This record gives sequence, structure tokens and C-alpha cells, in this order.
Amino acid sequence: MIKAILFDLDNTLLDFMQFKKETAKSAAKAMVEQGIPATEKEIYGKIFSVYQEKGIEYQKTFYEVVAPYSLEPGQAERIQQAGIIAYLKRKFEVLKPYPEVKPTLEKLRKKGLKLGIVTDAPRNKAWQRLIMAGLENEFDFVITYNDTMEFKPHPSPFKLALARLNDNAVSGSEVSGFGTQNRKLETEPDEVLFVGDHPGKDVKGAKAMGMKTALAQYGQHFRTNDEADYVIKKFEELLELAK
Repeated sequence: MIKAILFDLDNTLLDFMQFKKETAKSAAKAMVEQGIPATEKEIYGKIFSVYQEKGIEYQKTFYEVVAPYSLEPGQAERIQQAGIIAYLKRKFEVLKPYPEVKPTLEKLRKKGLKLGIVTDAPRNKAWQRLIMAGLENEFDFVITYNDTMEFKPHPSPFKLALARLNDNAVSGSEVSGFGTQNRKLETEPDEVLFVGDHPGKDVKGAKAMGMKTALAQYGQHFRTNDEADYVIKKFEELLELAK
């Protein structure tokens, strides 16, 4: 019996990669209009090259794109800021949940299920995205990278989630000592379904903790051999799994 569902955030609840693509297009267009000596296609490619090298959450992406052109400082700053502003404007337009996410979450809560998020995103970015998507009040808790300073599939984020499900007031630094073997918990690991798009992070990490897993195939951008218990092609399919 499923008593709780935990979710990854990006590409599971929110169409994160589409958001990144659309904002990169807008930024590239603005930077070209301000005089960067390249085409929109070239700048778009350079933005994603920085993401691949420095990480999708890297905060100096547009600086890294502009710097190699060795432009006059004022021109370089104008181009960089034009890219940042275009990115932010487009962000508010395109960062939305996948279809049926909010009504499905509401139905799951009515069933009495506990709902939580376990994300590798920084705390500030996770909450920005949730608020922009109108999902900030849908979860019992949100665990971010800042809570354990470990990325999935490390066990710490999953252990902290189990602790929160069982109303244990533990900090991220105390998670390593959290265990389930000595007492009966209100919510056992095998009563938790973890939903995520990344087999190597979400599925692997949750399975190692004894949770059931569902691969969000609609948001999947990664291919590994870690097999989930379930595969969902639409978010609302969770209602069937939670019966």
C-alpha cells in the first residue's frame, strides 16, 4: 500500500529542459541584437556548452558566453545584461508544470497521501520554480541540495525524506545516522513511491532505500540501465498507482 509519494522537481513536475531551451533562444536573440559577433544559433550552442561544462544551475553562464569575444567592457556588459534580462522575461512565460500536475496532486492529497519533493536544485531555485508554477503549497516538505549537500543517488536526501515522512525533526547533518531497522515507522520505505525522470539518480537512489519507483518517461532525457517498478507516460497515471 502506498502511503506517500516523493517527487523529483525538474523534468518530473516542471518541464525544465523546455524552459532552458526557450530561455536560451530568447537570450541568444537579445545578445545578437546588442552586437555580439555571432549568430543566434552559435550563441544558443555556447549557452548549452556552458551548461554542460559548468552545470545547468551555473550562475555566470552569460559572462562565460561573452568573455571569449574580448569586447570593450561597456559593450560586453550591455550584451551580457541583455541576455540575462531576456532570459528572465522568458522564464516567467514558460516555466510551468506539466499538464494535469496540479489537479493530480490535489487528488492524491485527498486520498490522504503525504507528498514531498527531493531535488538536486539549490533551495532558492527550487522555491522560485515552485512559486512560479503555482505549486508551492502542494507538498508536505521540500528537500533541496542545501539540506544535505549531497546529490542523488546519494542516500542522504532519501534518508532525510523518510525522516520527514515520519515527523522526525532531524537536520541534514544528522541524516547519516537515521535508520529504519530498529523500529516500526509510520511510513516504511516500501510504502513510499518515488517519481523521477532520471534512472541513475532518482530510480537508483530510491530503490537502494527500499522505495518503490516510477520513471517519469514524459520528462526523461537520460538513458541508463536502472529499471523502475513502473513507467508513467502521463503524470495523471499516478492516480492508478496510488489506488
